[in-house]
Amino acid sequence: MWVVAIPASLAVFILLVFCVPLDMTFHMEAYGRPKFRIKLLWLFGLVSKELGKRKREPEEKKRVAKVKPKRRKRRIRATTILQTLRTKGLLRRLEGLLRDTISRLSIKEFRANFRIGLDDPADTGLLFAIIEPITFFLNSSWHHQIRVEPSFEDEAVFEGYLYGTVRLRPIQLVPPFIRFVFSLSTIRVLKVLVLTKWKRKK
Repeated sequence: MWVVAIPASLAVFILLVFCVPLDMTFHMEAYGRPKFRIKLLWLFGLVSKELGKRKREPEEKKRVAKVKPKRRKRRIRATTILQTLRTKGLLRRLEGLLRDTISRLSIKEFRANFRIGLDDPADTGLLFAIIEPITFFLNSSWHHQIRVEPSFEDEAVFEGYLYGTVRLRPIQLVPPFIRFVFSLSTIRVLKVLVLTKWKRKK
């Protein structure tokens, strides 16, 4: 009896947790070093958590950090990003995921204004051939400000801001994400990324 009751009670509890509305306010600035902050409110404000807020480190830790050599992070190449975006069926799946997610969100406020460019202006043109239809779809689907401008300079550019306040029930996002993750196009993208990483290691 207890063997069945305990897992059943746990499943009901998890289900109730996913059904409780979650309010999220997010703010991102990308002028120089990107800054991203999220504030979560759950149980109608009784539980709150702020993510992305910097904590002040003691002076001793800062001095030690300055002495340590910085590790060079591996960046994803623009060609890999473009190859991923050209994967057959991916844009259609992304559009479906965006449509399903937006339909389940209660968006109170949303503003976005970005300026994006890659090292090669030709790559920037190809990237915006993909971005512009998505931006047009979003602007035509809801009454919020979304603006993305290309930068055709001979250097990578990513600057702008993003702000929004939304409410959602997490359980409503489970079906669309399962459909997207297990779709054939997503599997193809994972294959491209794995092969790219394997080639770099050679």
